[in-house]
Amino acid sequence: MGKPLKSFSCKSILISFLILLCLLHLLFNHIPAYAENKNVTNILIPKIQTKLKQYPGLFCGVYIKPSWTDNYININGDSVFPAASLIKIPIAVILLQKIDKKEISWDKVLTLKHYHYASGAGYLRTRKIGTKLTLREAFRLMLTISDNTATNMIIDVLGGVTATNKQISKLKLKNTKLVSWLGDFKGTNKTCPCDLANLLERSLEGELLLKSSRKVLKSTLLDVQNKSLIKNGLGRYTRFAHKTGTIGICVGDAGIIYFPFGKKVAISIIVKRPFNSLNGQKIIREISRLIYEYLG
Repeated sequence: MGKPLKSFSCKSILISFLILLCLLHLLFNHIPAYAENKNVTNILIPKIQTKLKQYPGLFCGVYIKPSWTDNYININGDSVFPAASLIKIPIAVILLQKIDKKEISWDKVLTLKHYHYASGAGYLRTRKIGTKLTLREAFRLMLTISDNTATNMIIDVLGGVTATNKQISKLKLKNTKLVSWLGDFKGTNKTCPCDLANLLERSLEGELLLKSSRKVLKSTLLDVQNKSLIKNGLGRYTRFAHKTGTIGICVGDAGIIYFPFGKKVAISIIVKRPFNSLNGQKIIREISRLIYEYLG
């Protein structure tokens, strides 16, 4: 009995030592980045611009705001883009504000109606008229799998397109507007990278929402299934609370990157592209890798 116990003890010590080495490796690889001077964004801007020049057929908007400096990156970040499913971010925030004010309950039962149906992402479009689900379920479907029909049900709860847009305008966003029900494949709904990054920062890390709603929003955005854009370029030890949006003429991603040791970066990249061009996704991933290399 003594020998196996000794072997187990040595093995445990070895595993503990290896874990310690890994933690030290992470620590010393991130401390320099955390403490680096505020001009890191100025170093990164020309690198991103050089990358953009490699794709002359695209028009990209990039807005990046690290948490540890007042400097930020804004390359066409105030330009207006088709919102696609990125419009679901302000819709989610408006809903959470109403829940904070107890104007709506998560347990509210929604009923699928004919005018809620939308093609594109989601599975509710395959359900029958009269299908019932809770507001909480619709909220999760809207964000995690970008269900367009679930989004329309939530817009309906908020009073329709015009009423929801009026509430979005109160968020003091420069270029974000809800014009049409989802799915909006012509791109009539509008937004810009600056609006989205700042809204997510105010919602997830600021005081725009109560703590309980911040927690719900963050956990839901961390579970978004599409990880092929900004998340694709980030290291394995990062978390990314975000929402993507894709239609033929446009693709984008917006969220908060959570690096190890408390570093946070608000980021939004939106790309106008030739119809269904895969270069739109490619440039987002390449910019994301630069962000990870210089800010991670």
